[in-house]
Parts: sequence; C-alpha cells; structure tokens
Amino acid sequence: MKKCISLLLLLTMLTAAAAGCNVPDELPETDNHISETIAETEPETETETETEPETESETEPETEPETEFETEPPLPDEAEKVENPAYSVNANTGRSDTAETAAEEETEPERIYNYLNGVTTTEEAQNKRPVAIMINNIHNCLPQANLCAGDMYYECAAEGGITRIMMLVSDYENMGEVGSIRSSRDYFVDFLHNHNALYVHAGGSPDAYAKIEWRGINNLDGVNMYLPNEAFYRDMDRWNSMGMEHSMMTTGAKIAAAIEYKGYPTTHDDDFENPFKFYDENTDNHISGSPATHVRMQSTSVQTVDFVYDTETGEYWRYQYNGEKQVDALTGEQLSVKNVIILFTDISVVPGDEYGRLAVGTVGSGQGYYITNGKRKVINWSRADKTTPIQLEYRNGDELILNSGKTFICVVDNSVAQKIDFEYEW
Repeated sequence: MKKCISLLLLLTMLTAAAAGCNVPDELPETDNHISETIAETEPETETETETEPETESETEPETEPETEFETEPPLPDEAEKVENPAYSVNANTGRSDTAETAAEEETEPERIYNYLNGVTTTEEAQNKRPVAIMINNIHNCLPQANLCAGDMYYECAAEGGITRIMMLVSDYENMGEVGSIRSSRDYFVDFLHNHNALYVHAGGSPDAYAKIEWRGINNLDGVNMYLPNEAFYRDMDRWNSMGMEHSMMTTGAKIAAAIEYKGYPTTHDDDFENPFKFYDENTDNHISGSPATHVRMQSTSVQTVDFVYDTETGEYWRYQYNGEKQVDALTGEQLSVKNVIILFTDISVVPGDEYGRLAVGTVGSGQGYYITNGKRKVINWSRADKTTPIQLEYRNGDELILNSGKTFICVVDNSVAQKIDFEYEW
C-alpha cells in the first residue's frame, strides 16, 4: 500500500512537470511519514541479525558448566556414597580422581616409615614384625587394658552379634599389661597376612585352628600351648567382676619372651609386600570427599559404633555400644584414630554351626570408605586369595594413601552400607 502511494506521488510529479507545474520544495507530510516508516523498518532487520549472538551466548553458559563439572564436580553426599557394595572392582570406576591422586603421589616423599602408622623410622624398625592381639570387646569386659597402645585395629563380628578387635602393635616389648585376650576366628587369621604379624590369642574356633596349623602361623596361644613364665595369666579382679572367660591377660615383655622361646622370626621376609601406604607425619592430606564429621554405624545387632571428628586434634574419637566412650583401662584415655576404613563384605552364619559362628568373605572384591579429616571417599578393596595382602584403591584405580597415624578398620556386612549416618548428631 505504501509502495502504491509512492508510485502515485511520483506519477503526479512527473505529470505536473510535463504540464509546466512547479514541484514543491518539500514532500507532503504523508511522504515524510512514509520515509520515517521505512527508516524504522531497517533496524528491525539488524535486530534479527543480532539475535544470533544472543542465542550463542545463551547456549555457551549451558555447555561450559558441564565441562567444568566433569573436571571438578561438586561433592554432595551422593558423590561419595556406596550404592551397591557387592560388586566387581573392575566393573565400576566411578568419578576420576586422577588430578587429586597425581598431586598426592607427587608430594609423597620416598622414605622409610612404620608399616602400621606411617611414622618415619629406621630400616631396622620397619623390618620388624608386629604382633596382632585378639582383644575381647564384649560389653561385659570393658574397659580393655592398654587398648591405646595399638597402631592399627580390625573389628569384625563374632557369633551372637558381639565383635572382636584385633590390635596390631609394632613396639610391643615396651607395652605393659594388655587384655582381656580372647579366642581366634578364621577370618582374623586371613587379616594377619596383610601384616605378616605374630598372632596372640587365647583359643580359637576349629576353623581358626585349622588355618593356623596348615598355614604355619607363628602364634602364641594362651589356652592350648605350653609357654613358660606365665606368658598368659588370669586377672583375679576381672575374674571376680566379669567372669573367668574375660580375665586372660599378658604383657609386652611376656609376649617378647614367648616369641623368643618359640624361636619365631621377628623380621619380615624379603618378599613381604606392605599393603598400606602413608604420607609422612608432616603432611595432613585433606581428601575432596563428602562430609564425615560424625560417623554412626550399627555394625551388628548389638554393636553401634561412632567415630566423632575433633577439628582441634584432627582425629576421630571412638564410641561404641550406643554412645559409650571406648577408653583404656590403664590410663582412662579415650581411643582416637586418624584414619577410619570401613570395608563391606558378605557375612553369614556358618550352616549347621552349633554356636552360630560366622563366615566372613575375605577374598574377591568389594567397596568401602576411607574417612579422614572430616571427609569420606569411596574405595575399592580386593584380594586374590586368603594369604595375599589386601589391595585398597580409589574408584578410578589410584592407590589409597593414608594419613600418618592410627587406623581403625571396620569389616562389616554389605547390608550395613545403607544404614550409615555420616553427620549424626547426639
């Protein structure tokens, strides 16, 4: 319509010129309006061409965070949560921790360290075999004597929902009275092979005795072995207050004398492989995991354990039996550790066992948690057979390196994985 008006105006002007009429100096108002209208429509076309960068700018912010998320994702609780602990290690690599682990490997100095706690030591001390002592942990026997003398601890269920603790000690000669000492179970014998440890116990299940015998385990037995100088003895106060079965004790000096009497080797073989790697004592590694400030876990039907992080000491205080402090009977000191490791496996009652003894899976693979400095990270464990050391690694296959200090290892059933509260409040 506007074009028609313009053509009509031009025809009128040409006709007027042909007729000798004067052409006006200015166009009529209608012409001005048409000119302005045309001028206004041109920026509309420019605006359409400018919308393409806007579309690109809207698309780019959506793709950039995805790229950043792949390289350095946020870590909510779900990022470090075991969903299915019974799985093949090679089947699930999870999120890559390559950058973090590479930094860890670069900062780890080559040094000689204690295989149980990571403290820098001499080659002679590193080559010394530790002792592994079966510690009674039934509620009626508490508190235990010299519990805090340990460097590393394994806790696993026994029959009836009670747990036993296997305490590993490197400087055992200087340890005082320790106990009470209880009987062995066959899966604790399997744990020994992580450390090539000398085994201290008081009796054992038939399966445990069978393994000790055919594997040739260097052991000190307070029930079925002759040892001179009362290597094991009964504490009468414990006998009277707790019962005879909770009263067997020994000392570090008596352990050392019994080892000498038996002629057991006290140094590692050349082919011993230590499965636990540590940072030096001057390095406090803070893993990039999800929160683990108060770990509460019901590991059996009667045992609930708590590990409560202390920001001042950088360690976890140990509680058990629904909130009771686990303390040393000799000093009153509460047990605290730098590292907590939870390993999930299959635990079931041995079919037909009259005492309800347990079968604990110690071979194969599974998941777990490494907990330190208020954070947790999912790890994988694997063992080729029952006499080789355990392998611990992050989900992408990088080796687990622990902070220097005491370590508490909880071996629990797979079903426990979904029942752990990592930020529990009293």
